[in-house]
Amino acid sequence: MKALFWILVAIGCVYVFYTGAMAVWSYLEVTSVVEEVVNERASRTDRQDRAGRVKDDIARKVAASGIAVDERAISVSDEGRTLEVRVRWNWPLIVYQQREYLAVPLKHDRTFAVPEGR
Repeated sequence: MKALFWILVAIGCVYVFYTGAMAVWSYLEVTSVVEEVVNERASRTDRQDRAGRVKDDIARKVAASGIAVDERAISVSDEGRTLEVRVRWNWPLIVYQQREYLAVPLKHDRTFAVPEGR
């Protein structure tokens, strides 16, 4: 009985480490996507279209990387010389039969300085 308890504890520790590592991976992936999209789009797009295109590209690339982010949880505001990007998502910790029982809320907020462009 004692050995079974320690085996379950070891499995629990491995699971906690795995889910923590995957949450960190999702944060780093979202950060990378945001920086990549802003660097690609911000200076090359007209100011009127900049925020919308950056938001659409972020949503598309994050979904392609396998991270579930609701499009409403991505906000991009254009303030002329700065572009403020906010992304919020939940990383599931406990999922059973396609239902999340416990999730860690994550966010990435960043303000980028961009040239005023055209």
